[in-house]
Amino acid sequence: MTMRKLILTTMALGALASTGCSVAYSSIRQQPDGSYLLTESKSKFFKVQGTMYSCTANGETMNCKVVALPSPKKK
Repeated sequence: MTMRKLILTTMALGALASTGCSVAYSSIRQQPDGSYLLTESKSKFFKVQGTMYSCTANGETMNCKVVALPSPKKK
């Protein structure tokens, strides 16, 4: 029974580790000046981080720059 639990645990951890990270854009808001604020959320193995961008339309493309990065880890 112990060997079976070890194999199942190893398979479960392998499945979790192989999922990688996902990226989602959770919010897009138009500002009064015509620019957009875009929020990107990255899901990693045990944490989620977000980055905020300021974007302006340029024809059919968007030019974006980072305006807020995730907070550094506290020690």
